[in-house]
Amino acid sequence: MKHFVIVGVIGCFVLSATRADAVPIYFTDRTAFDAATGGGLSFEGFEGAWTDAGGVANFAGFSVSETGGSPNNLFHGTEAGGGGFSTTEGSDSLWFDDNGSSVGSFFSFSSPVTAFGLDVAIFNFAGGGSATVTIGGGSLSDSIVLNDVTPAFWGVIDLDGITTVTFDRSGSNGLGFDAVSYGNAAVPEPTSLALLGMGVTGLCGYRLRRRRNLRA
Repeated sequence: MKHFVIVGVIGCFVLSATRADAVPIYFTDRTAFDAATGGGLSFEGFEGAWTDAGGVANFAGFSVSETGGSPNNLFHGTEAGGGGFSTTEGSDSLWFDDNGSSVGSFFSFSSPVTAFGLDVAIFNFAGGGSATVTIGGGSLSDSIVLNDVTPAFWGVIDLDGITTVTFDRSGSNGLGFDAVSYGNAAVPEPTSLALLGMGVTGLCGYRLRRRRNLRA
């Protein structure tokens, strides 16, 4: 009897989990992020001859632009001005230099993804110190404190889907990105979880009925 109770509890838990609203899960460790997503995500290291065309830098699967201000100030990490601070993979990166009226950098995905992670860095032109970068977009609401010219990883899994992500230094300049991983996390879909829950509870009921019939 104890085994049936345990199985029933598991089934009910799985079913209730499918009804709960998904909430974003944030990461500051790439190894943990990769393990949670199951691997297989797309990758962008900002290598090659990408350009800032009409205020937007386009890549396979997403684009990057400013959330305010004009003109757009997106540069290669290899360009003059200190952008190399943000390069963590390969020989290039993307960095954003505030022009005084910009808010931050804006990632927009061609189609919704459930996982997104990257290396983020700041460059304080005055030298030294740290800064808080506020991250938003859709249901996302997080922040990360970065030391000057010291890249750190930030990532998120959101099963509701991610279409935009913003990185805001509140008008401060020098914000860089590299080693972007994005795509769909390899986790069970809600429908699969529901079927599993119904299967578990159905098996529990069958075993209970069979046991009672054998006793009769």
